[in-house]
Amino acid sequence: MSQNILRFIVLSISFFVISCERSKNFGFQNRGDRPPSVEDLEAWKERLAMEEAEIAELEKKISSMAQKTRSAGALSWKIAQGYMKIGNYDLGVKYYNRALRENNEGKKVEVVGAELHFFEPAVPFFEKALLLKPVDQQLLFETALAYANASKDRGWESVRRQTAIDLFTHLTIQDPRDSRFPYQLALIYFDSSMADSSWEGVSAGYHDQEKALRILDDILKKEFRNVPARFAKANFLYRLGKTQDAKEEYLKIKKAIEELNDAGLVREGLEKNDSYRNVMQNLKRIEESAGGAE
Repeated sequence: MSQNILRFIVLSISFFVISCERSKNFGFQNRGDRPPSVEDLEAWKERLAMEEAEIAELEKKISSMAQKTRSAGALSWKIAQGYMKIGNYDLGVKYYNRALRENNEGKKVEVVGAELHFFEPAVPFFEKALLLKPVDQQLLFETALAYANASKDRGWESVRRQTAIDLFTHLTIQDPRDSRFPYQLALIYFDSSMADSSWEGVSAGYHDQEKALRILDDILKKEFRNVPARFAKANFLYRLGKTQDAKEEYLKIKKAIEELNDAGLVREGLEKNDSYRNVMQNLKRIEESAGGAE
């Protein structure tokens, strides 16, 4: 299935009408059934000899179930594993990203006997994808993210961290116009170097904060209105205790978004724009902390 693996498809939540016989094969005869396992997904594909259209139909049905379940993150990850095991890495990556998003949004995750960590188990799937699929930029980007998240999940473990850095560095050299790659490098360098990112009280021992800031400065020289990069720089400065420098960056973000709004490029208006609301909240926090220090 040729899809852009970073693009999330807007899915219909309506269920497809399926015959009783096929319903049994799918395992969705009752909505109260247990969530599908990796083995279920493999069995369905083999039994039904699915064509691409049938996979798309099943994908929509599973998506609807994942949106309704209390264990959305866990189910999405299980679905991702199933798609990856049957060789459909485009859909696998999509559900992997959905699982991360749902888990980060704080949806209840029910995994018996363990905290849910998607990152480490994802690494071998991406390694296999690199072997089986043509190596393209998007797949390398997703693989690098998987390594970075797996490293962070283990207190910035060094081997996975370095693999992520190597991949993002390679991508930066391959396509210097795409600021996503150095941006991710900056996030890795900075976050892994901060004491508040320690694992079980043990610091990872890196000291790359200044390197991270230099990378962001390089991005901003080329893309002055790159709001994510400037947000990251402001956040880095704030975490380093440089509140006045952080305030200046937030004011630049505020001005940039206001200019975009004046040009009619902020569709929802400033009051509903998440970036604008965040920058105003951060400026208020800085003002309050400055007032409390006086």
